[in-house]
Amino acid sequence: MEIRADQETLLKAISAVLGVVDKRGTMPILSNVLIKTNGNGLEIGATDLEISYKGYCSAQIIEAGAVTVPAHQLSSLVKELPAGDLELKDTKKHTLKIKRGESRYQLSGINPEQFPPLPERPEGGYVEMESRVLKEMIRKVIFSSTGDDLQYHLTGVFCEGVEEEGRPYLRMVTTDGHRLTFIQRENPFVGLLFGLDKGILIPRKAAGEIIRFLGEEEKVSLNLHEKMLTVLAGDKLLSIRLLEAKFPEYRRIIPEALLSQFTFNREELFSTVKRLSLLTSERFKGVIFKLSGEAAEVSHQSPDVGDGQEILQHFTVGKNDLEKPLPLEMGFNARYFLEPLAMMEGDQVVLEINDPERPAKLSSPADPHYFSIVMPMGL
Repeated sequence: MEIRADQETLLKAISAVLGVVDKRGTMPILSNVLIKTNGNGLEIGATDLEISYKGYCSAQIIEAGAVTVPAHQLSSLVKELPAGDLELKDTKKHTLKIKRGESRYQLSGINPEQFPPLPERPEGGYVEMESRVLKEMIRKVIFSSTGDDLQYHLTGVFCEGVEEEGRPYLRMVTTDGHRLTFIQRENPFVGLLFGLDKGILIPRKAAGEIIRFLGEEEKVSLNLHEKMLTVLAGDKLLSIRLLEAKFPEYRRIIPEALLSQFTFNREELFSTVKRLSLLTSERFKGVIFKLSGEAAEVSHQSPDVGDGQEILQHFTVGKNDLEKPLPLEMGFNARYFLEPLAMMEGDQVVLEINDPERPAKLSSPADPHYFSIVMPMGL
């Protein structure tokens, strides 16, 4: 293979694969990027056997061929080379020679024939949606999936098509066993993709990669085929092997009715909990809410670090049908409040409670289709 490519164009194409390549080093070939000529340009590919990426890069083809070299090293090197045309040529020993002006570099590669086959684009069956909606949904729920491989069934983003009041929605749910995050957005084609009340489980890493993959693309096309999700945007293709674990019956976790409502200013609540979280430690992660009819106090005590206390100025009590009279005290992991609060919109948030020892619901009136269910901590 011998080609000539613009440094900036090549860097952009190679950078797109970095989130996919395997960083654990289980198979050396999986840390490599595949570069091969394809018509009037280059095909750029990467895989960790669960996620596969295929993109294209314009280039002048002098001699057809293919090469695989370490992706991160190639990206770092191309990034630091001066702008302009780069000359790339492989050798019989699968070494990639890179030339820019008087600069000469070589990267040791692996025989491209050892590179796992990349999935081909399925024919037909695609559903198109706006990229910004898909990115928003993933971004707003991914934080509450777990990274613990021992809880394999909780490591992904659950997606399904549902119908409410005759309107079709795409729904995403995540949980790590201590909290649950829920979002849905109307989508007229979701039934064609998933079927109603049928879901798929996207691996956490793959869900995050979808956000990177879409970038500034306006539209995205999705396809389900043989336990694979194909994401198509422009001339880029992302293939994802879906998790086969059974996601929890999340509907049982969401309270059907809540007895009390407490309304806060979202920014004030976020800032207060964030300041108090600076005093938390691995052993003492919680902040304590003391809610009365007139005031809301948020505090934290840690023998490891110190303690703090604040009174929220913008606080109102809505309905209050709790058997236990106010004041009410509950403890929550600070991070479990901060992450959804950072994603919510609108000036207000509502904390709804049934009992100090049962899950609470945190939501914003500005978006009733997005909320978080949080288990309280023992005081």
